Amino acid sequence: MLKPTSWFKRHRKTKIALIVILIILIVGSQLAKRSMNALDHFGEKEMSQIPQITHLPWDADRIYALTPYRSNVGHDYTYKSWDGESCRTLNHYGNYGHFENGKAYRSKPSPGNPNINLYAPFDGEYSTREEGINPNNPSSKEIGLQIIIKAKSNSHWIIRLYHADVVPGLKEGAQVKSGQLVGTVGPMDAVQIAYEANLAGGKVVYQSIFEHVTPQAFEPYTKLGFTPSSFVISKEAADALNYKCIGPGGYQNYVPTAPVACGDPCVRPGFIYILPDPYPLAKTEGVADNYAVNKMGKTT
Repeated sequence: MLKPTSWFKRHRKTKIALIVILIILIVGSQLAKRSMNALDHFGEKEMSQIPQITHLPWDADRIYALTPYRSNVGHDYTYKSWDGESCRTLNHYGNYGHFENGKAYRSKPSPGNPNINLYAPFDGEYSTREEGINPNNPSSKEIGLQIIIKAKSNSHWIIRLYHADVVPGLKEGAQVKSGQLVGTVGPMDAVQIAYEANLAGGKVVYQSIFEHVTPQAFEPYTKLGFTPSSFVISKEAADALNYKCIGPGGYQNYVPTAPVACGDPCVRPGFIYILPDPYPLAKTEGVADNYAVNKMGKTT
């Protein structure tokens, strides 16, 4: 029987090939992780290193209603959630979209009703990407672009601002400051914001911006009697609400429920009202977004 050293001497080319393959596999895995900018794991240490939100990402006086984190508004947003959460919206909507015949479109500003500004919530790197096709409604064109701000203090973490219009002259890869204007939406449009980081193994860690907001940034809402926890439903509470989704996958619509009488003007289910609705609806909402919220912003 040949000794290993003798085998390698006789198969020098094979040995070199095996070493090269091993190096390629190691380097490839590291490059893949780097391309995802993924956390190796997520625990208390990583939680303490999440960048703080030092500026609200929108005009506080223009956002009249917000959905809490873990609501059932919009669609399921739990794609590849690291801890297995499913069938809930792990982001926030501000206001609600402008629709005609079931399709969203960009509302137009006027002298007395300008666009809603969007801001960088911390120092970071600016980039954009095209909105993908909505799998729940492939024929409906998604409006705007996705604006991404990668945190300077911890580049694993990014903010996504969906369906936004960009600021002319702001280039891909530009460094932006907290509070810098990065985009807009129309005066009657919704804003959508997600806070997340990739995790090794193809998972995603989701967080609410209000779990990491500074007191200074949150001050406009403090003056109105809110606390950051006003906009976060706990995991246990969301589990108890037992939302129903049409299917698995982390991006499905919610199962429609019976119509909800929401008053006149209509107070839309699922939203916490911060300011009076400038575009009230005098009708009954019959939608799946039926997380009950009264006019004072308290869940019922």
